[in-house]
Amino acid sequence: MGTQKTILLIERQSRQKRTFGADLAQKGYDVVVVPNGSAALREAAASAPDIIVLNAASLGTSGLRVCHDLRDSLRDVPIVHILPENASLNQKNQSPSNASLIMPFTVRKLINRIERLLPGERAEALEGGPVRLTLGVRVVTCRGKEKRLTPKAAHLLATFLRHPGEVLDRRFLMHEIWDTDYVGDTRTLDVHIRWLRAAIEDDSGRPRHIVTVRGAGYRFEPNPDESD
Repeated sequence: MGTQKTILLIERQSRQKRTFGADLAQKGYDVVVVPNGSAALREAAASAPDIIVLNAASLGTSGLRVCHDLRDSLRDVPIVHILPENASLNQKNQSPSNASLIMPFTVRKLINRIERLLPGERAEALEGGPVRLTLGVRVVTCRGKEKRLTPKAAHLLATFLRHPGEVLDRRFLMHEIWDTDYVGDTRTLDVHIRWLRAAIEDDSGRPRHIVTVRGAGYRFEPNPDESD
């Protein structure tokens, strides 16, 4: 299967309800299991999953509210929604997931849905000096360090790599990455900048690749030694 893919599985262990964590792990996936939607949102920020599987059947609900919350917060991550046996076709159609299944079904059918939605391990990459971002798997490498990025962090780094040496203001970055023109609160941008600096800088406290331009925004320097 190549680079191990991470599945964030929302599921509660139960003797009465069908669970899939062990089956997915046996197939070679890195499976992170959480018991509810709130925990899933917290975990997604930390583990940058490739895909989310919502086993609403194990929760004893339709999972529609949880699925909508996940979609609103994690627009770039594909979701497979498992509905309970008594779910209606109308509920299935209301799901904002990328794929939905009504119990019962085989593990093979679930894996087929997952494999169709997983991002391909594309070799396409962007480079700037020692920084290389492999787009398909959202992995950045720099001077021997390797880091898996969240979708938004990868999008932000890709934007910098496509505009080397240019000053990118906060309004442009907020619009490009988060599709908003609101710049009254850019803490989310600041957090993502810190994540990128931790991934590529030798000293994130004294960044040389992603440079703050006071009063203007940020600039990506591919080869800071040459610009000294």
